[in-house]
Amino acid sequence: MSDRRDFVKQVLAGTAGAVFLNSLSSAEAFARVRPQTPAAAGDPWARVPEILKRIKPPVFPRRDFVVTKYGAVADGKTDCTEAFRKAVAACNKAGGGRVVVPAGVFLTGTIHLLSNVNLHVSEGATVKFTQEPKAYLPLVFSRWEGMELMNYSPLIYAFEQQNIAVTGTGTLDGNSDDEHWWPWKGQERHGWKKGEPNQLKARKTLEELTERGTPVSERVFGEGHYLRPQFVQPYRCTNVLIEGVQIINSPMWELNPVLCTNVTVRKVRIQSHGPNNDGCDPESCRDVLIEDCTFDTGDDCIAVKSGRNADGRRLNVPSENIIIRGCQMKDGHGGVTIGSEISGGVRYLFAENCTMDSPNLDHALRFKNNAVRGGLLENIFFRNITVGQVAHAVLTVDFNYEEGAKGEFTPVVRNLVVDGLKSGKSRHALDVQGFANAPVYDLRLKDCTFENVAQPSVVKNVSGLTLENVRVNGKLVDRETLAGSGKLKIVLVGDSTVGESDGWGPGFKRFVGSDVEVVNMAKNGRSSKSFIAEGWWQKALDEKGDYILIQFGHNDMPGKGPERETDPETTYAANIARYVDEARAAGAKPILITSLTRRRFGKDDRIDSDLFPYANVVKRVAAEKRVPFIDLHALSIALIDRMGRKASDELGKMKSDGKGGQEMDYTHLGQKGSEVFGKVVADELRKVEPSLAAYVK
Repeated sequence: MSDRRDFVKQVLAGTAGAVFLNSLSSAEAFARVRPQTPAAAGDPWARVPEILKRIKPPVFPRRDFVVTKYGAVADGKTDCTEAFRKAVAACNKAGGGRVVVPAGVFLTGTIHLLSNVNLHVSEGATVKFTQEPKAYLPLVFSRWEGMELMNYSPLIYAFEQQNIAVTGTGTLDGNSDDEHWWPWKGQERHGWKKGEPNQLKARKTLEELTERGTPVSERVFGEGHYLRPQFVQPYRCTNVLIEGVQIINSPMWELNPVLCTNVTVRKVRIQSHGPNNDGCDPESCRDVLIEDCTFDTGDDCIAVKSGRNADGRRLNVPSENIIIRGCQMKDGHGGVTIGSEISGGVRYLFAENCTMDSPNLDHALRFKNNAVRGGLLENIFFRNITVGQVAHAVLTVDFNYEEGAKGEFTPVVRNLVVDGLKSGKSRHALDVQGFANAPVYDLRLKDCTFENVAQPSVVKNVSGLTLENVRVNGKLVDRETLAGSGKLKIVLVGDSTVGESDGWGPGFKRFVGSDVEVVNMAKNGRSSKSFIAEGWWQKALDEKGDYILIQFGHNDMPGKGPERETDPETTYAANIARYVDEARAAGAKPILITSLTRRRFGKDDRIDSDLFPYANVVKRVAAEKRVPFIDLHALSIALIDRMGRKASDELGKMKSDGKGGQEMDYTHLGQKGSEVFGKVVADELRKVEPSLAAYVK
């Protein structure tokens, strides 16, 4: 959005967007959200010692209750659920102590902690949780993606307890994989197959129930609904300690204290790369210390939350007084993230002395909000953060996440300070995008250094941006030089079905804003092999695009000649991986797209595509390399099947039949087809790369 007019056009695209715009149009609305001058508050870090005085880990009596004395067997096969239950009950009844798991592998279902119980997992011990969903029944009162409900019990759970802990240097193994728990997400890269059940229907139902204000007791899920449980969830608990353990293979979020006070998470090692595998998600919690932990995750490393949409506003409990220090972040979506289930707000978060470094870490510091969440995020402070490399931006503030502007609630981020940050490599230093009528307020960077930055920062709708001694690639920057020209460049790479004369490329250009330059480098007749061999790929890289959209397949097929043909599983896969690696090395973000289908119908009047082997490889490479991915092959098949044989001819164009006449071209696109599939790509781009939402009409 280059100006207010562009923003108006975007939000008026839907009724909800118009409601949001109207809700922000009055001066009174701004008066309610506009902050006071941050400098008046003095040194914000002076609050930290006072917060730390209140955060005191629980202390337990020196009594041990060893699970083997209650029937547990360390063979990794015997169900030890009842033994854990008895040991916890005995410990609680005696007035507290440690429930000790000795060395060995113990298979169990859910473990429910009671007051004054410390579950201690000894060195060499593994608590391995069963893959049988029935072991997590009966249903318990829980929160799932920020919405309260009755659902499967988290693997380790406590409800309204005091003085509880999980400690030791052993391992907690959620035993999740592409055959158990993870397929419920509904993603093929995590084992889901078409026709199998997944969470989508239940998730939508839960959202509808929360919007209607249905009592939690009537939001009953569990069996048949496929909503995965969290790993560790203390709920409405006081004095919580999680220390030392290793956590692997989680069904969903790993550590998720909800509505808790006085929480310490210390020296925990998390390695889990499943879907929604956030590391530590304190939600509507007060007085939280997260220190000296290591995160290597499939989603955000740390994500501070406070409830989703109507349910977050119903409870209206912010996360506040959060201290994060001395942590190491490896793979993940964000290092320290705030959002997106953030409707209750976040205030007074302090993060310092953390290291974030991985080509598979998308963002270092990340804020996710939108006009459906409407959270108030204020007084957020970072200092002495060291970033080796991240894939996208070091600091991202994204109001376009998921629903974006199409909502009634004002997203607010204000008084955000980053001091003493050093970054070694990123695509952008900053990607900060507020709304025209809901800007990001009072963002201050001081003594920050960003090296090896490939592209200018994206700075849209920020009120009160202050840069003090900020260097990018060795040069001092101000707001103007930080963002460069502000024009985003998208490079298209592929064959004729992307190209200017026969593909969706021209149509795609119609659905991006005036602040986007689209360079179509697609060439007719080229395959993933010949595009490189003829030098076109190097020319595409030389364009220095922010994003490169990559689609090949048609000319890689058998019969296209040795200069073009590739084998899907070997040379084609290697070429697609090369495109990804070299785009990243050039500072661009690659987005993989499967091939547009040919409009060839089978005997059942449905598309009969011969491009599946190539499309499947693109999906796999996208998953392996964690690349945004648009399945245009599947989307185009579905769309053309709905249209039918005759109507879909409108998408194509005529070509010579070689006999002096013309016939329908069932591969290439005419003007209407280009616009239809250009819009499909643009719409999907908004979903798979939310930071581009503001640039797509």
